[in-house]
Amino acid sequence: MKVWLFRLLFGAAVLGVIGSAVWNNIATNRLIEQATGTDPAAQVQALQQMAQRDDFFDLIQSRRTPARLRVAEGVERLNSPDAVKIALAMLRDPEPKVRDRFLDALRKIGGNHLEALAEGLKNGDSKVKNGTIQVMSELGLKCLPVALKAFEDSGARDAAGEVLTRFGSASVPGLLKLLRNTQDEGLQLSAISVLGRIGDRRAVDAILPFLKLPPEKRRVVLTALASIADPRTESVLIKAIRSPDEDPDARAQAALGLGQMATPSALRALRAGLEDPNLIVADACVSGFQRAGTKALGMLQDALQSQNAATRRRAVLALGVLNDAQAVAMLTRALNDPDATVRRTAADALGTTGHPNAIPALIAALAHPDGGVARNATRSLVKIGAPAIPALIIQLRSPNPTVAYFAAHALSQIPEAEPALLKAAENPATQRYALVALKERASYAAKPLFERAARSEDPVMRQIAESALQQLSQ
Repeated sequence: MKVWLFRLLFGAAVLGVIGSAVWNNIATNRLIEQATGTDPAAQVQALQQMAQRDDFFDLIQSRRTPARLRVAEGVERLNSPDAVKIALAMLRDPEPKVRDRFLDALRKIGGNHLEALAEGLKNGDSKVKNGTIQVMSELGLKCLPVALKAFEDSGARDAAGEVLTRFGSASVPGLLKLLRNTQDEGLQLSAISVLGRIGDRRAVDAILPFLKLPPEKRRVVLTALASIADPRTESVLIKAIRSPDEDPDARAQAALGLGQMATPSALRALRAGLEDPNLIVADACVSGFQRAGTKALGMLQDALQSQNAATRRRAVLALGVLNDAQAVAMLTRALNDPDATVRRTAADALGTTGHPNAIPALIAALAHPDGGVARNATRSLVKIGAPAIPALIIQLRSPNPTVAYFAAHALSQIPEAEPALLKAAENPATQRYALVALKERASYAAKPLFERAARSEDPVMRQIAESALQQLSQ
């Protein structure tokens, strides 16, 4: 009797558990249907309930894309912290159009619930974090107080720092207040880093005392000061770039800051830095000179006289961004540097200056005895593009077949060159290499010219034409 009663009670318990699970499953499905449905009132009520569940994202993901998109409409109607919570979670959706729709929803309701929105800054999913940064940046300075508050949280700090950086100078007073009031070294260094990225000179006096930190932490301070590039910190940056004990990346940042200042003493420090044994620092000095612009020409001329080929090459790289006649003249002389790497780098650099004087120098370099220089000059003429076409067309008649071929090869890669090439292919003096260029372009407009050349008495012309026609027929 007792065994029978026990079995009865056990069976009833099992049935109760099963029944409860079935009922919960039915209730959950009904909740999902309402949350993704078309009844506005039912949808809002369902979303309020779902927001309290840890599995609400997975539940919504069980529905097709149109249903998930409808949730965004409900989120906008709900317009509450819970609605923001749901919208943030939906930024993890695998469908880009769903994520974009919930970003729109956050733009509409996030400004009403900023603290809930700021929770997205500490989310571990990069899509949620980046979406939150984007929305807060677009909502503007109304988000500044919550961004500053989030910045104090180590879990949200990096993302909040990005928002504060985007707000620029408006963030500076709040960051300076944090810097003065906190004893948290991590927060201090993060604030210094953001202030550096903003680049506001009001931060300099507050940052300078932190130069007393150990080198591994001082790198953050030096990087910030270099980014701000306040003339008052010139001596600090010069000391840093000259000190092999400083972090190489910090010294590299100092080089960029000195280039921004471009004072005579800053440029002298960069000139010395071009020969630094640390390649990170030496290469950063190139970028520093590039920032200095034409003010750097004197020091770069001096660097071109260095006995060290690597230093001369770095000077050439720095000159390559200067759209200046003097820079072009210096690069033209460097085409005959005793070191092949320097010569070839100069041929490349001439193409990046954007100055018209570079064209005749590069045309002349097509005949350079160093084939690497000639090839790089060809590439630079392609980079210059349309302005180089007339000079290149003239070279198609060069008695030097190598020069004529390099000119043809360059013209084959300049999109605007086809009309000039078709015309040159009618001229006996330029016909052969014009056809070579048109063949390399696979020009259908040149097909009649190839057909005519295929009947030429010149076997080379026939070979070019027949090869081109075969290529066009494939």
